Amino acid sequence: SILPPGQFIDALEKSGEIRDLDLFVLDRAMAQMESWRAAGLGMVKTAVNLSRVTLFAPTTLASILAVASHYPSIPLEMVELEITENAGRQDISSLQALVEQFRQCGLRFSLDDFGSKYANMQIFASVKFDTVKLDRSLIAGMVGNPINGMLVQDIIRICQTCGMVCVAEGVETREQACALQEMGCHCAQGYYFGRPLPAKQFQQKYLQG
Repeated sequence: SILPPGQFIDALEKSGEIRDLDLFVLDRAMAQMESWRAAGLGMVKTAVNLSRVTLFAPTTLASILAVASHYPSIPLEMVELEITENAGRQDISSLQALVEQFRQCGLRFSLDDFGSKYANMQIFASVKFDTVKLDRSLIAGMVGNPINGMLVQDIIRICQTCGMVCVAEGVETREQACALQEMGCHCAQGYYFGRPLPAKQFQQKYLQG
């Protein structure tokens, strides 16, 4: 049977084994990107989650570059590392320095699930991300709740001003999609557009169609 992440991620973070999983997922993602490229299906930008445990491990950047060296045809700019708000539990200045160090090597960062439990405005204001992903809880409460809608609108405007891509997660209705478009958010994901797919089905639907 398949275990959902909630049943093992915390345990792996506590043991430190999450780093091995993160690097394994990165390797498999880049292998899939290379497979699509070699088949003439183009470069597909891919985002990979990175635990805060992995991010702050001192040898992680070298390990990521070692993985990437096996796929020389894939520019590092095509790989985006996703970290969540709870990475801000660490010292913000340390996080800021780490992100900049990774970025100098060509890696991109996204802030995932922003607003999931609380809006960590310090990490949002202090660390330069390439992409900010609005948590589904913000999107679900956006239509019909003026304050929630204003919050989403303000985050979208800040992202636009600072040159960050804003992605809305968990879009499930046409009403939500239209409201986001009116606010200037033109990147979104969720069941309204499609459900998660195995790589082969994704290839058939989006790369070969």
